[in-house]
Amino acid sequence: EYREQFNDKSYGAKPIQGKASDTYLLSRIRLGLTHQFNKYILGRATLQDSRAMGWAFNDEDWINSEFDGIEHNPQQDPLELGATWLMYTGDSFSAKVGRQAIYYGNNRVFGPGAWKNSGKWVWDALKIRYHSSKSWLDLFFGKTMLHAPDVFSLEHRHGYTGAGLYGHVQCNNALAIEPILASKYNNSSALYTEKDLLYYGARITLDIEHAALDATYMQQRGEVARDTKQTDSKAHGYNIDLTYDIDQQWSLGTTYSFASGDDKTTLENERFDAVYGASDKYYGLMNLMAWSNLQDYGLLLMYQPLQRVTTRLEYHRFFADQIHDKWRAYKEGLHASNDHYGDEVDVVTTWKFDQSWKCMLGAGVFFPGDALTEATANAQEAISDETGYFAFLQLSYAFTRNI
Repeated sequence: EYREQFNDKSYGAKPIQGKASDTYLLSRIRLGLTHQFNKYILGRATLQDSRAMGWAFNDEDWINSEFDGIEHNPQQDPLELGATWLMYTGDSFSAKVGRQAIYYGNNRVFGPGAWKNSGKWVWDALKIRYHSSKSWLDLFFGKTMLHAPDVFSLEHRHGYTGAGLYGHVQCNNALAIEPILASKYNNSSALYTEKDLLYYGARITLDIEHAALDATYMQQRGEVARDTKQTDSKAHGYNIDLTYDIDQQWSLGTTYSFASGDDKTTLENERFDAVYGASDKYYGLMNLMAWSNLQDYGLLLMYQPLQRVTTRLEYHRFFADQIHDKWRAYKEGLHASNDHYGDEVDVVTTWKFDQSWKCMLGAGVFFPGDALTEATANAQEAISDETGYFAFLQLSYAFTRNI
């Protein structure tokens, strides 16, 4: 993956770290072995090597105060242990223990974090599932891995400790309800943010002829440390997705996502922190936004001219819930009265040549809004109101051989 004129932490001409015109190459190699020990037990072991070549960041730029000053690099982690687990599967019960990805539903609440080169959400955990017919219930407990490039992960500590419950109740052929309960705990930091949070909510999906609804609502409660003082947290986030199939080739969709930001005039911390969700799939290809301090109005158009060719066009209009709260690396928000971050247009075409070969081609443009223009006019450092661009080409080859 090649990136040009791009800073991985900031949007601006004078970033706090790195260079605004940073150009670098990302590489990731995975080698894994899966073995079926018997009819009940399956195992997997994986090594991963992820590197960022030629970029302007130093290792010290990725020291994370939230984890007591330990480096946590989302792009670079050479020679690391990847997915490595044992899984038992019975008639209505299964259990998986080891290093794994934990993700559910539409990935908004629990996502695999695969967009970042070394991975964002990688768990060392125990996950148990009970299923009956089309309904199931998962319970898990574990810790999230930190990516320290100079240390093999078995030798350094983790980030968050978390537990959760995620279920799927298939009410009928059209309606499904997914109850969600999760915790996030970190008390290892003496510098910035300690978290002791509880999340609860649900996801609802409804599929009827030619139309679909997908909605999620989450509440966040607990405590967050602010300047070494514990502060109550009371936040929430939700989204609504609607799609309609016009015919066999065309589909139209709309999306709205909201996540509360922290109102600096109150004693509580109202910033929703996206639980363990993905930020790469729903809030624009350029990954400038996350499900935190956000209002996202989106339109989607899907076109399938051929069975193996699909084009997806997206338009997003982004606003802050609290413009003076955190956005990307700007922990104190933007020096602006307007709350319009900007607009993004993305297009992705996927072409499946056959069972083995697949090609994806995509591009995105971000047009800064009045908030960025105003912050730039107010001489806020490390930001600009220039238009941003993004493009990628991905060619995949997959094969299976039984030996």
